[in-house]
Amino acid sequence: MDLKGYVLFLAVGLQALGLTSSCPSECTCSKASQVECVGARILVVPSPLPWDSMSLQILNTHIRELNSQPFLNVTALIALRIEKNELSQIAPGAFSHLGNLRYLSLANNRLQMLPGGLFQGLNNLESLLLSGNQLLHITPAHFAPFSNLKELQLHGNRLELIPDGCFDNLPGLVKLNLGQNQLGRLSPHLFQRLGQLQVLRLSENQLNEIPAGTFDGLGNLQELALQQNRLRHLAPGLFQGNGQLERLYLSNNQLSTLPRGLFLPLPRLNRLTLFANGLRELPPGLFGPTPHLRELWLYDNQLQHIPDGAFEPLSQLQVLVLSRNQLQSIAPGAFRGLSALRELSLHSNALQNLDGQVFRALVSLQNVSLARLGGSDLLPVCSSPAHLVSKKN
Repeated sequence: MDLKGYVLFLAVGLQALGLTSSCPSECTCSKASQVECVGARILVVPSPLPWDSMSLQILNTHIRELNSQPFLNVTALIALRIEKNELSQIAPGAFSHLGNLRYLSLANNRLQMLPGGLFQGLNNLESLLLSGNQLLHITPAHFAPFSNLKELQLHGNRLELIPDGCFDNLPGLVKLNLGQNQLGRLSPHLFQRLGQLQVLRLSENQLNEIPAGTFDGLGNLQELALQQNRLRHLAPGLFQGNGQLERLYLSNNQLSTLPRGLFLPLPRLNRLTLFANGLRELPPGLFGPTPHLRELWLYDNQLQHIPDGAFEPLSQLQVLVLSRNQLQSIAPGAFRGLSALRELSLHSNALQNLDGQVFRALVSLQNVSLARLGGSDLLPVCSSPAHLVSKKN
């Protein structure tokens, strides 16, 4: 049973017993024990709240602080959202009576620090949202009680460094979002205890390198977002322990080269973005067999040559985008193995002509974009690659 259904089930049971309570004038209360307190006229947490409340939302108010016992009489709460307020201070014991809480959101407030012991007693918490604040520091003590936590959202803060051990007490964590911060480096041991993690987002930070072994303990990882950082190189074997990875985002960095065999350990990969880097070459053996990869975006790099067999293991690739590079030549066997490819973009490069064999292996090709290569525009493949190779550019 999901959270909403669980709340409704318990609420109906309480009503059947005749256990009801009044609703503060600043709020609206539903028969499902859901309370919403919304609006700029609210300056403090309304009181008294219905004692049988299961879900409480406090949104878009002028509340600036929470004292030590604002939720003393609503111990049955399962979900608490305090979002888009002016909240900048929270007393250490503010949530100490909410042992049943499973979902807590403090997103989009003005928090710069979290007091010690703030989440003490929240042993059943599964989701904690702290995104969109101004947090400067987090410590291992903040997350020590969370053995059941599945989701931790910390994106959109001002974190510059995360200390070792910060996530060691979160063995069940499935989703961790650290994007849109100011992280300049990562400890190689930061994620080593997160064996159940499936989604890790580190995008829009200031990372210029990632130590070897950083992701080694993440055997269940399915999504890794590293786009919009300052990465100049990636360590060989960086993804060797991530055999379940399906989505890898590396675009908008400063990568000029990639280690040979970097993607070999990723057979389940179905989305890979490498555009808007400074890649000058694709080394041999870069890709391994990835039968689920359908699209590969390599535009806005500095590639000058595509060698024979560069994409050969990508047998199910359907879209290949190589536009806006500096391509001067493409080897005759560059697209060997791409029998499923349907769309190929080569426009805005420095190609003067193409060998007639280049497209021969592309038996499924439907569109190839060669705009600004000798004045040619989009060329449809009407019957077979042979139709295309007769039109050199």
